[in-house]
Amino acid sequence: MSCSESRCYSCKNGYFPIDTYCNICTYPGCHTCSDGSSCDTCRPGYWGPTCNYVCNAGCNESICVMIDGSCTCRSGYYGKGCYQTCSTHCINNTCSASDGSCECFDGHYGDRCEYKCMVSCQDCVDDAQCTVCPAGKYGPTCTFDCECNGGPCDIETGQCGEQFTCPSQCTSCSDTGDCTACQAGFYGPFCKQTCSLSCTNRGCHWNGTCYQCYNTNTYGFYCNIQCSVLCINNTCDRWTGRCPLKCHSRCETCDSSTGKCTKCKLSSQYGDLCQNQCNASCVNSTCNHTSGECFACSNGYVGSFCNMSCSSACSSSGCDMESGKCHSCSSTASHGDFCDKPCSDTCINSQCDRHGECTSGCITNHYGPTCMFICSENCIATMTGHRCDDQGRCLNGCTPGYTGEDCRTGSNTINT
Repeated sequence: MSCSESRCYSCKNGYFPIDTYCNICTYPGCHTCSDGSSCDTCRPGYWGPTCNYVCNAGCNESICVMIDGSCTCRSGYYGKGCYQTCSTHCINNTCSASDGSCECFDGHYGDRCEYKCMVSCQDCVDDAQCTVCPAGKYGPTCTFDCECNGGPCDIETGQCGEQFTCPSQCTSCSDTGDCTACQAGFYGPFCKQTCSLSCTNRGCHWNGTCYQCYNTNTYGFYCNIQCSVLCINNTCDRWTGRCPLKCHSRCETCDSSTGKCTKCKLSSQYGDLCQNQCNASCVNSTCNHTSGECFACSNGYVGSFCNMSCSSACSSSGCDMESGKCHSCSSTASHGDFCDKPCSDTCINSQCDRHGECTSGCITNHYGPTCMFICSENCIATMTGHRCDDQGRCLNGCTPGYTGEDCRTGSNTINT
C-alpha cells in the first residue's frame, strides 16, 4: 500500500484506493480492481465482469477465460464449457472434447460407450455382433459351443485347432487365436478394436494410442482432446496440449506463452486482455496498459488512477498528481499544501500566499514573513503608530534606557 498523509494511491491485490485508505474490492472473485464497480482481473476459478461466475469443474486446473468462461477441458470432461463427463466405460477415462466419443472397454459399444454388449459376448460392435467370445463359444452372438475338446475355435466358423483361422483384422496370430499383429486401423488382442479416427491414417499402437494425430487441433494419447481455442491456428503440442497463444482482438501485441496483451490497440484500454477502460480523468483517457495508472491527470483530479479530486480549496490550476498538493489556493485567505489553513490575522486583510507569507504586509506593530513577530515596546512610535520596519528595526529610535536596532538592549548609562 502506498499512502501519503491525506491520500492513498495504490493498494495490495483485492483492494482499491479511496482517499486515505484501501477499500476491499466489492466482488469476492476479484483479484484486482481499480474501483468498486467492476474487476480488472479475476481470482483463479472465476470469470465475468464482476468475477461472479465459477469456472466449470471440467476446466483444466479450474482456470477459464475471464471474458466468456471458455477453457481447455481436463481429462474426463467434454463439451462447450467442459461441463459434461466422459463415460466411465471410455478407456483411460478420456474422450473427444467436442462430442464425448471415445474408445470403449471390452463389453461396451456406441460412440460414447453408452451401451453394454449382450451377456453372451466379451466384446461386440453392436447389439447383434460379438467380436470376442468366452472360451469354448463362437458365433455372431457367442451362442454356439466349440467342439474342440476344450480347445479354442474360430469365432466365425467354429473350426478347431489346426484349421483355426485368424480374425480378418489380424495379419498373424497364435494358435490360441490371439493376434500377434493387426492390420492398419485396428488394435487389441483380437484386433477387433478400431483405432481412433483422430489418429493419422487410423494408425495406432497395440493399446490404441495414436502414432500421430490426424487433426493438428487435437492432442493426448488418443488425439481426442481439443487444443485450446486460444492456440494460434488452433494447433498445439501433440502430447501436452501446450501452444503459442493468439492475441485477443483488443491486443496490438501479446505474450505468446500466456496470451496477455503487451500493448493494447486503443491507448484508452488496459488489462491482461485490454478489457478495461482507462479513467476518463486521465489526460486524453490514456494510461499504463498493464496497471491502468494514468500518465497525467486532468485538472482537478489526483491519484495514480486520477480517481480522486483535488481539494476544493485548490485554485483552477489543480494539484500535484501524486501528492494531491495544491499548485495554488483559490482563496487568498488560506495557505498550506492543501490550502486548508487560514492566513494569520496579523496579515493585512488576512491575505497570504500558499506558504503562509503575508502578501499585503503586516498589521500595525507586527513584522516578519508571516507577521508573527511583534515590534519591541521600547521603540518610539511614529505618527502612524507603527514602531518598526519589516525587519523589526525601530523606525523612530528607542525609549530612554534602551539601545540597538530593535531597542531590546538595556542602556548601561545611568542619568544623575
